[in-house]
Amino acid sequence: MKKAISILLAVIIAASIFTAMPVISSAAGHTQTEKESNDNFSDAQLITLGNTLTGDMPDASDPDFYKFISNEDGKINISIDNLTPNKGAQQGNWSFFLYESDSYNKLIGMAEIDLVKTGVTLPFIGAQAGHYYYLQIYAGPRYASKHSYRIRTSFTKGKFYEKECNNTEFNATKAILANKYTGTIGGDHRDGDLNECVDRDYYDLKAPAKGTMTLTFSHKNKTPVTQYGGGWYLDLYKHHNGGNLTVSSALIAVNKDPSKKLYKATIAKNAEFWLAVKSGYDPSYSGYGVLPYASDAVGEPYTVATTFVLAAKPKLSAKATKNSITLTSKKLADVTGYEIQMKSGSKFKKIATTKKPALSYKKSGLKKNTKYSFKVRAYLKKDGTTYYGNWVSKTAKTKKK
Repeated sequence: MKKAISILLAVIIAASIFTAMPVISSAAGHTQTEKESNDNFSDAQLITLGNTLTGDMPDASDPDFYKFISNEDGKINISIDNLTPNKGAQQGNWSFFLYESDSYNKLIGMAEIDLVKTGVTLPFIGAQAGHYYYLQIYAGPRYASKHSYRIRTSFTKGKFYEKECNNTEFNATKAILANKYTGTIGGDHRDGDLNECVDRDYYDLKAPAKGTMTLTFSHKNKTPVTQYGGGWYLDLYKHHNGGNLTVSSALIAVNKDPSKKLYKATIAKNAEFWLAVKSGYDPSYSGYGVLPYASDAVGEPYTVATTFVLAAKPKLSAKATKNSITLTSKKLADVTGYEIQMKSGSKFKKIATTKKPALSYKKSGLKKNTKYSFKVRAYLKKDGTTYYGNWVSKTAKTKKK
């Protein structure tokens, strides 16, 4: 009887947990079909990430709206296949728009293909957990009637992607130092109907303690679109006397400098910097540049990598007996503890990690009248990241008696 009651309780608990979980859609990896009417943001059809969806555009003026959501931070990839490409050239294009919310003013990505093309891969979305993103498929009159398409989606979990929408300093991606973030410019041009997409990526960099920060920007080599000059504009700055103080500014062409160090300096605790990543194309230009082509930086992934070395360094003292050596150092600010290594043979090996801002570590079992070499460095744990200082060396000799 007790066993039956236990089983019943387990079933009830499992059912309550399941019903409490948010159900977004069907299991990923399935095939969905378009459901009309999905002609605006409010009626956008949900696509489960990992699924594919097939749809039709029976009328050229029929826009199709879709939306995506993830329970975790990560990267959303979207590819669209033209299932009925024209055999010959035809005026016009299909246009694809990515929005970070249900508003035409929140455009973060855009692409076009001629009707003879077989498909396109859109710039990825650096997604925030629990946030809806929208896709609009549109073709102007006479352009894409009676055509079919397939949407393929995938999701990569990770907290080190840019988080759209990060188009301004106020909603910048909070970048934890000593990590590498991946982003992409979703659009920086006007399409054939003069729809303008200007994507900017901002990162907020804040020092967890006093230390040395290094900032590097990297990308893949690629032949540039020469009529626009190509590349990214990078602007690193901090606020100063009510305005902005530019720390480093550089134009990095896509076909040059695949990895460029932007900044290295010792900074104070809580020192805050903003990095703005932009393409080299200026959509406000009213001349030749208004043509519906993106600059070569659009859709190309880049990385923003930082290193951070704590300024905190222990001032080591050593006290020896005939079979032990005790290392000590006074308490340091912004330090969680210390990592200790000892030389064994020709190499140093880790022997301990302490968890207090003051150091007191005794190494026993040593040979008498013998010299030993140690290395110690401070570390700080904050925001899920461990930061380290530089190594400090100390040599001590055990006593004869």
